[in-house]
Amino acid sequence: MNTNLKLVTSPETKCSECLVRRMALFKKVPLDKLDWTQDYRSSQSGIEARHHLYQEGQTHPYVYTLYDGCLKLYKTLANGKVQAMRFASPGDFIGFQGDLTDKMHHGAIAITDCIVCAFPREKVSRMLCEHPEIATELITKNARLQAFCQEHLLSTGARSAIESIAFTLVELNHRLTTLKKFQDSTIFIEPDTLPITQEDLADAVGITPIHVNRTLRQLREQELIVCGKGQIRILDEPTLRELANFDPQLCQDADMF
Repeated sequence: MNTNLKLVTSPETKCSECLVRRMALFKKVPLDKLDWTQDYRSSQSGIEARHHLYQEGQTHPYVYTLYDGCLKLYKTLANGKVQAMRFASPGDFIGFQGDLTDKMHHGAIAITDCIVCAFPREKVSRMLCEHPEIATELITKNARLQAFCQEHLLSTGARSAIESIAFTLVELNHRLTTLKKFQDSTIFIEPDTLPITQEDLADAVGITPIHVNRTLRQLREQELIVCGKGQIRILDEPTLRELANFDPQLCQDADMF
């Protein structure tokens, strides 16, 4: 297990009691048949903010469901510049790639304290073979992720800085708002208060931190956001959404409603 991971001090959450199941890979498994999922999960562990879950080029033995917190998935370019691919939120399946025996194609770093459920790679392959409904859900999730990646590419290539930042903020906030409908309000990140720094945004939209600072100042002057203590709080989500030209269907799971 990754040395940055620590077993959770409280009893591990049973899959049948999972607060993010409606957003996760096991969403279509009937509640009375969830016991078998425990056979594939090896542990539920915590990782502190700004520690790696795994790194690029590392041979890593697990894939994960993010149970709580927020992760940044990124790649490092040859010149050392970091490009954030996306911010993962609770329910996301992390670390899965086409060749589960290969080294990791990207890295994952916690931007808040996180809790993850670990699944050994060799068990994941067996799980997908034995439970086609899980394989089908994974295909669906990957298709939605591909659509998001296309929008993210548009942000880094065609949108203005203020449009790109607005899109990144609104997209993450939309996912967190959706999560609040299906989980206990005593845990997880609060919607409208995003735990990302200016450096995280710079990595995500492909501009310098100085340019991000200037753009965030514009959004603050328009009273759309406030910033402080490593967080960005959204004050006027409808206006920000219009500025970003954000389509909620992009990350909406139609089967949830």
